[in-house]
Amino acid sequence: MPHSLTQIQSDPICSSGGCTQYTHGAHKAPRGYDIDYPVPNLGMDVDIKASLANLPVAEKIVGDKWAPMGTPESIAKYSNPAKKTMYNFAPELDGNVKDSIKNLSDSETNLKHKYSLSLV
Repeated sequence: MPHSLTQIQSDPICSSGGCTQYTHGAHKAPRGYDIDYPVPNLGMDVDIKASLANLPVAEKIVGDKWAPMGTPESIAKYSNPAKKTMYNFAPELDGNVKDSIKNLSDSETNLKHKYSLSLV
């Protein structure tokens, strides 16, 4: 393995003793303030309410009804048919290619020279 890909320093997030600072509540110290307080329900956000009110107007202008992503309608409309195709990612090589590879190997053996393609 090349030296440039080898990790030669410790992880800057954790100490050499391991990742002990992220114990997720195992060592809870009192915070000094309450964290379980009630949150008032002030209703729907005004921007969301306005967007929902403008949706029918936008659908009429565009001439298409918006379907939220993940619904059967949107999946049918925006699905990629290529993803349903079972591709062979390891196809067998063509006979001519197999012959070329064998001929190259035989030539390299006879000439005692390894062919290498250099792109300059």
